[in-house]
Amino acid sequence: MTIRSELRDIMRWLLRRADSPPPPGTGQRHQATEHAAAQRRLLDQANRLRDTQWHRQPIHAVTYVPTTLGQRTSDGTRDHR
Repeated sequence: MTIRSELRDIMRWLLRRADSPPPPGTGQRHQATEHAAAQRRLLDQANRLRDTQWHRQPIHAVTYVPTTLGQRTSDGTRDHR
């Protein structure tokens, strides 16, 4: 019975052990790979957007109309005093 309990304890210990950590630098390689893939996706998206009609349309400037302090604070909210 002693052997059985020792085997049980060893099995529990083996099952509780954490996985060994990855080799050093593995995370940095994964991060560099993901960064390169994301950069390629962004550049591809930028190239596709550059070819759309939206990109070719001229930008219409909106004229700036200054507002007074009263106009900025009276936006339908209650005054808290």
